[in-house]
Amino acid sequence: MDFVQRLPIPYWLTYLVLFILQGFFNHVVAWIDGWLPTGQFNALTLLFPLWLWGPLAIITHLDLVAMDSLSSFSPLLQVDEERLNKLKVEFTTIPSRSVILSGIFWLIIYLLTTFVTYQAFYVGYGLGRLVTVVIFVEGLISYTTGSIIYYHSLRQLRLVNRTVKMVDHFNLFQLDPVYAFSRLTAQIGVAWMFMLSLTLLVFPIQLTNLPVLMVWVLQVILAIAAFVLPLWFVHRRLVSEKRRRMAEINLRVESTSDRFHHALDKSEMVEAVQLNNVMNGLNIERNVVISLPTWPWRPGTLTGFLTAIVLPIILFIIQRIVVKWLGG
Repeated sequence: MDFVQRLPIPYWLTYLVLFILQGFFNHVVAWIDGWLPTGQFNALTLLFPLWLWGPLAIITHLDLVAMDSLSSFSPLLQVDEERLNKLKVEFTTIPSRSVILSGIFWLIIYLLTTFVTYQAFYVGYGLGRLVTVVIFVEGLISYTTGSIIYYHSLRQLRLVNRTVKMVDHFNLFQLDPVYAFSRLTAQIGVAWMFMLSLTLLVFPIQLTNLPVLMVWVLQVILAIAAFVLPLWFVHRRLVSEKRRRMAEINLRVESTSDRFHHALDKSEMVEAVQLNNVMNGLNIERNVVISLPTWPWRPGTLTGFLTAIVLPIILFIIQRIVVKWLGG
């Protein structure tokens, strides 16, 4: 990934070219093997190229977003430059041991999945020997490398949760730094939904069994949790700060109200008018504080995230309707 980023072209373009080349290679193999007529396209051959290069592009993007988010959030952190640089390294570097363990775990998952779906997929789709070998090897590589996106995302979310807890005080009137990490958590959830949506476009809906469906549903749930849970602590702190400010205002309103009544009883009209102005000012301040948001994200961020959540669900429903309509 570092090598790709050092190239003179955008990293996403490099991964896109690699994706296209691998997809073309798979079609050539399928044409030679006779599984597909020469020149015919089949989206299924793009599944493993998608999960090989897509996660690497997304991880690179999320690392860049994490760096930007941390820089925007840093004014709230009472840390020196050395500690801040260490945080940047943690957000953008995965320990090698974790990568290896994740790869082994997903390798076992892939072998078990292949064993369970061999008849339905490899035999049921009439894949030739050459195509079977190529797809099996590609799946092996994709599962052990592309699946690191899950560990990478969970690690960044844990770091977000840990970092926001380092803040001593959140200011309701200066929310721009508070919103910084919501961009990262939202894009992690969006990334999962993006990969799920693309998978739905290339994965045969007829092969969707209960375990596959459960994995997809779990991914939607995890995406929502990824957006909300790491920032829940910030929300609670903002709610607490809002209650504290409201309590202060209410005490001042009570005190001013008592003085106002006392001035009326003493017919001290000048002071009563002044206190009335103070009451009006306190009411305005209270309305301002009431209107301050306590969720640590902008409305536009939430709207974009919800759109990403709904997209794969709509795609799945449309595919089921089309398959049923065609009698598949």
